[in-house]
Amino acid sequence: MSATVEITEEDGRYTAVDSETGTTGVGESRALALAALALRLGERDGDITVDDADTETALRALGARVRHRFEEEGVTEGDVDDAIAWARSQ
Repeated sequence: MSATVEITEEDGRYTAVDSETGTTGVGESRALALAALALRLGERDGDITVDDADTETALRALGARVRHRFEEEGVTEGDVDDAIAWARSQ
């Protein structure tokens, strides 16, 4: 099964919902809603612990881990752009 993410907007708040798990992320932009969803999925899978009062810090920590991993793997900005273009084409 292939999970999808649906993003909706209401009154300037975006909600991203994972079709496979029903997990949601909410933010003031599509990007923040997706980032919040990623945190919730990570928390659900036991990879991340999120304190609702400190979501910004958790997002920054996740971003730092991703950035470090990209550097280790030699992932370039062009690689990311290509991955985004591919994802949008699906």
